[in-house]
Amino acid sequence: MTTVDAVANRERWLDGLEPAPVPRRWWQRLLRSPLFWMTVVLLPLYAFFLYDQYWMLHPSETFPDGSMSLGISNEAFKKAGYWAMWTALAYSVLFIWLDRFRASQPLVWLLTFLWGACASTWMSIYVNSWTAQMMSTTEADAFAGSRSAVFSAPFIEELTKASILILLVILWRNKIVSRLSIVALAGLSAVGFAFVENIIYYGRVWMQATHDITIANPDETMMELVLLRGVYTSFGHPLFMLMTAGGLAIGLGARSKIVRVLAPFGGFLLACAGHMLFNGLASTNPTENLRRPFFLALAFVAVVIISLIASVIGNGQIIRARLGDFEREGWLSKREVELFGKPWQRVKLIWFSIFRGPKTWWRTTKLIRRVTELAYLRHSMTRGTVGAAGYSRARDLLHEIDGLRRVALTDTKGLRLIERKPKAPKAALPDGATPGPLTAPYPPPQSPGPAGVGGNWPGR
Repeated sequence: MTTVDAVANRERWLDGLEPAPVPRRWWQRLLRSPLFWMTVVLLPLYAFFLYDQYWMLHPSETFPDGSMSLGISNEAFKKAGYWAMWTALAYSVLFIWLDRFRASQPLVWLLTFLWGACASTWMSIYVNSWTAQMMSTTEADAFAGSRSAVFSAPFIEELTKASILILLVILWRNKIVSRLSIVALAGLSAVGFAFVENIIYYGRVWMQATHDITIANPDETMMELVLLRGVYTSFGHPLFMLMTAGGLAIGLGARSKIVRVLAPFGGFLLACAGHMLFNGLASTNPTENLRRPFFLALAFVAVVIISLIASVIGNGQIIRARLGDFEREGWLSKREVELFGKPWQRVKLIWFSIFRGPKTWWRTTKLIRRVTELAYLRHSMTRGTVGAAGYSRARDLLHEIDGLRRVALTDTKGLRLIERKPKAPKAALPDGATPGPLTAPYPPPQSPGPAGVGGNWPGR
């Protein structure tokens, strides 16, 4: 790499852009990929975190004063995991849908979800247990857990859930080009955390109900908690995490250095404040007294949902407007702007490409991603958050888009979902003629033949 190329790549790196492509073998690209090393490092850690939490929660524990803490049996884990799975699945689909314009790779979705489910819960359970011990006034202090839930758990849990976003921004910044991607990844981390936390809560309630003679049906007792945590208040962790994600998204898109620092920090503090209020009300009030705060929380959730819908619509408008700039310059056609600028047209294009083979589907998906990245790059350049390095990146994207046009599906107009095989044309017959047999008749045999029966003697 020449000095000029090194300087250009450094400018791209400072603007959060992907460096200029260099011809390399697949294994060289793999070894230089931050996502590959994140996967290699994080997956074994995730397995260890889950293993350690299991053996922390599974065995029963007897204390010096004779009291005993029930462990969570395998049966309780299975029941709790089944009911916690549906809440996690519903929210995961929602956040993946939000990451629709310039979607992250499925591996990034998985790593982010597992971070919340494995790493964040593991760190939180150790730190929260330690802070509960430090905040207890006596060994039998019944309010030590409540103090920890209000004063330490919000900061620890929000910090551990958000740490994966910071890691992705540092190592994978040039792939996160949409604010919706940050929101979606934050939501997946929160959903993973809530998934494992719900398993622990459901399992503990079921175990206590099975050891309490006054409770006739432990499953009904667990279902009451499932409705409370998995339905009515299931928005808690995702909602708080969206505050942190919003601050981070504002900071990444700001031109002011002060805003870039204060916006993520302000979003984090807002998430902690909301989490403290939520835990404080739940810890100090009976359930029947929480109706008014619950409806106020639902109103706030409705505002967040409306803002997310408006953000999705706004992102679609941004893509169409910025692609229109390239249409006026002659790099894109009017049909391409219409096709890649409307969400339904993009979905239709991907759907048609699926029925034309995996290669066509992969190239079509890649084409849509590159065109969308081009639109977001142009938007960042018009806002002044990306400098002159954006022109060289746009040139690379346009060159790649031109190559993908030749092999990807670029339009669905006039196409069938599944193309029929063309039939062979029938030969036209003259007037009055009837079709003959399918095969030509063989000539009649000549006996004994031109050279005799044995082929050696002349015939008579």
